[in-house]
Amino acid sequence: MKSTNGHHTAKVEDILNQWGFDSNPYMTMNYYRDILFELFVNREVSLEEFYMSMKLNTSVFCIEGDNGVGKSSFFRRCAFGQEQVDGSNIITNKITITKDTVESSFLLMVLSAVINVLKSVSNLSPESKEELSEIENIVTIQREQSTEGSLYGMISHTRKTGKSEQHSPKYTNLNMLSELADIGDMCKADIDRKIILPIDDLESEKCDLDQAIYLVGLLRDLIFTNNYVVICIGEPGIREKLSSSGRTRSIFGESIILNGLSFDDFKRALEKRLKYFSNNGTYISPFDDDVYKKVYEYSYGDIRWAFNSLNRMFELLIRKNYIVRTYGISHALPILQEIEYKAFTSLESNEQKLLSVLSKHGSLSPSDKELQDVMGLGREAIQKLAQKLSEDSSLLRKKKVSRKFMYEVGPIIKSLENSSLLNQ
Repeated sequence: MKSTNGHHTAKVEDILNQWGFDSNPYMTMNYYRDILFELFVNREVSLEEFYMSMKLNTSVFCIEGDNGVGKSSFFRRCAFGQEQVDGSNIITNKITITKDTVESSFLLMVLSAVINVLKSVSNLSPESKEELSEIENIVTIQREQSTEGSLYGMISHTRKTGKSEQHSPKYTNLNMLSELADIGDMCKADIDRKIILPIDDLESEKCDLDQAIYLVGLLRDLIFTNNYVVICIGEPGIREKLSSSGRTRSIFGESIILNGLSFDDFKRALEKRLKYFSNNGTYISPFDDDVYKKVYEYSYGDIRWAFNSLNRMFELLIRKNYIVRTYGISHALPILQEIEYKAFTSLESNEQKLLSVLSKHGSLSPSDKELQDVMGLGREAIQKLAQKLSEDSSLLRKKKVSRKFMYEVGPIIKSLENSSLLNQ
């Protein structure tokens, strides 16, 4: 809602005030501690499981759940509540493995994340701070080199340890793992804390899970030092996949499974948001319960999509300066469809056709002759289309049934099914 136009910003604030809000209550944001504590609902058992894993010194475990169920928000909430664990650990920013991530880029990401978070720790010894600074200089050069296609670090570097100097012609993966081990020992000696590494977005649509399994396995020796905790955040069954490797099979603790919120919990979360962002608890709800129920039904439990959709719907009400009142299905649904139809029409024609076919025929696999006949394409061509679309689960969702992958439309397309827009 920010704008370089001061008049526009003032107008938006005036309209929000008419509804009784300081800001858009549906907006997704990286909540500060007090906001996240205030707005979290129905994860008490899972929170206790997280803190129990920490108290039992579990060195690596998973947070599993479907797309949009709130895994990342749950981890942030856990991170903010560390007083429930004896002592306070050091938590890095999340580390993300993409389909292009290789060994060296992964280890550089981990090193950078660890260094960045430790720079804000005030009670490290002067010697430790100096060592961190030296490692940071090398990592910075390596990252610059990587943009030029030299991820393997074909540069010389010098590390000082006391009065001696260590020279190496090449900054290898073993060098980086050694640095991480040294940093872990440093934290243990100086401040008696562990370093928590959250590895997020471990989902088949976003990364190569086979490669992710291998990369997580690279951290095995670090995990055994008892100076690090690795938390893998991803799709259902991610623990089973990660622990299938011989390097990691023996070290995984139990997963924390996050199920989707019930509609009652979703409604309670909405009520908390509306109240929290209101002016003194007095406000007019933009939408009635039937609208919330319909958005929830479309979401497949993807609460992230549900909140984003309500956010965009309310923004449209503000932008077009709708009359301040509570809107029902007859007014709200066309607004949602107008928004999502723009996303649909931005796709290529073959992508639109595939989504329309799946909307009409239900869940199908690229190997199904029915789908091939309707599309007029072979299995490989359909698979390529489906794979691309499923990178955004709000468009297309992938699930494994028996031994083959099935595809079904996501919330965006689901919200358009009762309109004539898909057939235009």
